Amino acid sequence: MDKFNIPKINPIIPNFPKIKNHNLADAFYNRLVSIIVDFEKNLKSDEEVGARLVSFGETIIIHIDDLGYWNPSLIYFYGRDNKDREVQLVQHISQISVLLMKVPRTNSQRERIGFKIQQRQKEEKE
Repeated sequence: MDKFNIPKINPIIPNFPKIKNHNLADAFYNRLVSIIVDFEKNLKSDEEVGARLVSFGETIIIHIDDLGYWNPSLIYFYGRDNKDREVQLVQHISQISVLLMKVPRTNSQRERIGFKIQQRQKEEKE
């Protein structure tokens, strides 16, 4: 029986473009960041980004402090309610429906969320 000399194939192909799945949570996260950054451009110095959430039987307004995600399908909203209690909303990407709104700033020293997230993304790329 003849033996074939088959070369081993390296499964990692250098410089192969990464295929992006636009339906994963990280893609939704990046789109939300872009929307928030754009929304922040029209805020006054005494305002910050808030969100009105209406799917809980009552209307809840949160001051958004940060966003996060967990692929394949979860988005996290971190913030504070009007009584300054910490809140975290875990939302499936198929259910995202957030009304962004201008709310009075509760802490003028806190960086704007869009700026903070963009800085973090820039540092992660370096």
